[in-house]
Amino acid sequence: MKPKNIIRRSIGICIFSLCSLLATAPALTAAETTSRPLQIVVPFAPGGSNDIVGRAVANLLTTRLHRSVIIENKPGAGGTIGSEKVARAASDGNTLLLISSTFTMNPSVMKLNYDPVDSFIPVALLGQGPSVIAVNASLPVNSVRELIEYTRKNPGKVNFGSSGVASFQHFAVELFKLKTGADLTIVHYKGGAPALVDLASGNVQVALGSLIQMQPYVNSGKVKILSVAGPERVALIPDIPTLKEEGIDVDATNWWGIMAPKGTPGDIVEALHRDINAVLSNPKLKDSLASEGAQITSATREQFDQRIAEETKKWAAVAQQTGLDHSQK
Repeated sequence: MKPKNIIRRSIGICIFSLCSLLATAPALTAAETTSRPLQIVVPFAPGGSNDIVGRAVANLLTTRLHRSVIIENKPGAGGTIGSEKVARAASDGNTLLLISSTFTMNPSVMKLNYDPVDSFIPVALLGQGPSVIAVNASLPVNSVRELIEYTRKNPGKVNFGSSGVASFQHFAVELFKLKTGADLTIVHYKGGAPALVDLASGNVQVALGSLIQMQPYVNSGKVKILSVAGPERVALIPDIPTLKEEGIDVDATNWWGIMAPKGTPGDIVEALHRDINAVLSNPKLKDSLASEGAQITSATREQFDQRIAEETKKWAAVAQQTGLDHSQK
């Protein structure tokens, strides 16, 4: 064989071998190979449950992906400003959105500049944390049933502190009123923190919020927790019953998940789902959320999508029955 033919044949064999190797190697997605930071937009201010969960997940993802995972807080308009930003972001897997229960309430109370269904792809469910119903310690009730009866005997005199119009707390108390007939006057604040300050001082008598928000006031003796507004008791307060145990069909569980812009390639979405679920199994994350009264709740992407649909339908019904529905106005 001529030298030139030998060289050509050798080159051909090398090219064939390289192609075969590439064909059988695992596919690497942009999420795994890019050196760009992965940005998770939290559409609420720093310090809240959304921010706490987002940062806990981001820290572990940074280690797993060997790239920077950063949190950008983009608060405003009940989370819709940050959501709109991600809806308009490039669909390359480098910009994600952390959502919570509020995401499924917003379509019923306001016109949105994005489609909550068609603008996003579910990536992963992260966890959930039930709310607790608490009262000022001076209120002469020691159970939710006693609270309901007290409000009926004192119509117009028991105030509920809400973190704002159409907020999670607002929706939750409206559902509670629908199911129980409790006579509660809703007082809206610019956030959950000032509502709890007034709960502790007695300016309002009832409030609903996360355990981590309530705990300092409980420890001070100014507030007492009556019930867990979720399906199960919370390990940090094992003696406090759930609303379900009290015979009240109200579930005000807040939850968190990750979404990607519509059009993000399927292999990138699947890689992100796999990586996020991997960090959810980390004991450090479990302990971190447990300290907030929350728990890891992993699910398939299909299950997460179904939960979003079910919650959207649930809160739309509450909005329609209570006059909160302003989405078409």
